[in-house]
Order: sequence, then C-alpha cells, then structure tokens
Amino acid sequence: MYICIRNNKRKIMKTTISFDYRIAMNYATNLFLAVKEDKSTYKLDKRTEAIMIMLGIDTALRISDLLKLKYSDIEVAGEYGKPLIHTYVTKTKKNITIPISMCTLRHLENYKSWVELCYGDNGVSEFIFFNYNSKNKTTYSRQWAHKRLVIANNEGLLGNKVEVAGAHSLRKTGANHIYEITKDIRDAQYLLGHKNIMQTETYLAVDKKKALERLCTLAYN
Repeated sequence: MYICIRNNKRKIMKTTISFDYRIAMNYATNLFLAVKEDKSTYKLDKRTEAIMIMLGIDTALRISDLLKLKYSDIEVAGEYGKPLIHTYVTKTKKNITIPISMCTLRHLENYKSWVELCYGDNGVSEFIFFNYNSKNKTTYSRQWAHKRLVIANNEGLLGNKVEVAGAHSLRKTGANHIYEITKDIRDAQYLLGHKNIMQTETYLAVDKKKALERLCTLAYN
C-alpha cells in the first residue's frame, strides 16, 4: 500500500493489482476477432482496447508511454528474431527496446490494415492509439484506458475480479508474467525500467513470493 498525505491527513491508497496474464490475453484476442461481427459504432474502441491490452502486457509500459506509441517504433524483424519496439520512456528519460510476441504483431498489423480500410480517406495517423472518432483528433486518453479496464475487470473478463484495477494493471501483469517465466528479477527490472533491483522486488512483492515458494517446498505433517 501507498500512503498519501493531503492537508495533514494520512490517506491509505491501495496498490493496483495485476490481471491473470493468460485470461487477459485471451479476452483481448477474442475481443479483437469478435468485432468482425459487431455492427455497432464502438468497433474502433473495442479493437483499440484489444490492442492496448496486448501491447500493454507485452511491453509493461506506463499507460502514458503506451498510448504515445507509433507504428514507426516497431521493428518487425529484430536482431534477436523477434519483433521489437523502440520507444522513449518519459519518466526515466531513456530509450528502451522491448520485444513483443508474434501474435501481438499479427493483430497489430491486422488492426492497421483495418484502420486504413475504414478511416484511411485522409491518411492513417502515425500513432497506434489515435482516436479517429474524436472531434479533437487526438490519441485515446489514459482515462479511457482506465475505464475500459475497470469495466472488463468488474465483469470478470480479465480473470478473477481484483480489488483495485486500472491502466497500471497492464504494466504489473506484464512484469509479473516475465518474472514467473524466468524467475530472474533482473529481467523484470529491465522491462520496468527500474534503476535498482530493490525497487523491482518491492514493486512485484518478490520477497513474499520467494518466501511462499520456499515454505511450500517444506514437508508439513
């Protein structure tokens, strides 16, 4: 938990909780594909939400950096045989390179083709998360992202409903997923862009996870 002090009053702010990686990815994939049969005016919103979840979990970027991604940031054939995203992280003021899955890349390519078909009369924006239905012609906002994820969480579409959900949940989900796979906190640290490893351990509550893993290996009578 975080403690926020306002007007000399201590207010406890609960931390955002991660989603279930597998279920969240399945939801995003199904949402993207289901739009083919959807005749509502929310097609763009739904497909953009799907891409946001895929890229958000793959990259673990903060939502402000995620929504600023451009198609030109993507290197389809990276030097490691994986598609890569090269982008600038506002908080750390550093450039970072992050791999994404081939599945996410394919959906992103389909998304761009679909956008070109539906909204390409005046050209397609360089920004992936550009809102073509917006009167102000801007990218989707973090408020929109937060709202969509809260709704999906409340409906149990991202796994078991978590107490505190929001746009930051994508970042935590991505980092948790990498740590669970590699068991190397340094990989999660790189993905999150943290300066020191203790920051990452605190962020993911790794000490608690390690302690529980050790306890579970003990033989209890």
